This record gives sequence, C-alpha cells and structure tokens, in this order.
Amino acid sequence: MNGATPRQRNAAASSINILLGLWLIIAPFVLGYANLAAAQSNDIIVGIIVAIVAAIRSFGAYAARGWSWINILCGIWLLIAPFVLGYSNAPTPLWNDIILGIIIAVLAWTSAASVRRTDLPPAP
Repeated sequence: MNGATPRQRNAAASSINILLGLWLIIAPFVLGYANLAAAQSNDIIVGIIVAIVAAIRSFGAYAARGWSWINILCGIWLLIAPFVLGYSNAPTPLWNDIILGIIIAVLAWTSAASVRRTDLPPAP
C-alpha cells in the first residue's frame, strides 16, 4: 500500500476486514466445526461485529478512527477466545481464530493509523 493515500489505506484495510468478518460467519460451516457451540457462536458474533465496524470505517467514518479500535479488540479477543471459551483442543477453530485474530488486529491498526491528525475535526 505504499504510495496510497491515507483514505485508500483505510479503505483497503477495512475492505479486507469486511471479508474476514464474513469468513468468520461462515467458517464454522465451511471448516466443519459448527458442532462446537462455543466456537461457532463466538465466530459468528465476532464476524458480524468485525464486518459491520469495518464497513462503517470503509464507507462513512473515515476520520472516526475509534471504530478501528473495536476491531483491534476483536482481533485480540480471537487470539484468546479458544482458551477462554474452552475449544483450544480443537485445532481447526483454534488456528482459524488465531490467524484471523492477528490479521484483523493488524488491518484494524493500519486503518486507525491511516488517519492523520490533519484529517481529524478540530478540537472544541
């Protein structure tokens, strides 16, 4: 993304996070762990949040980088969820969540960092 404007970097990172959120929603069914209720519910709920927040950042709230922090937290949650919710012994949802957690958090950080101070509204 070198040479891209901050707005383009935000749109690219957020668009990829929309796709990753959608993947989280369908992953339990595609990868065959829909029978693990904790993993399935977690991935569907987090996937919906990630996709909606990324869409907000991509299509409307460019200067509101606080939205990206929600997805950073979702990414961190995906890293620890298998251990907290008790499905760390199931390798498919474990690695799906760890890999996506890292990618989502990094892309959300990229999106948040794409906003320059000059893009923000003036302080009251």
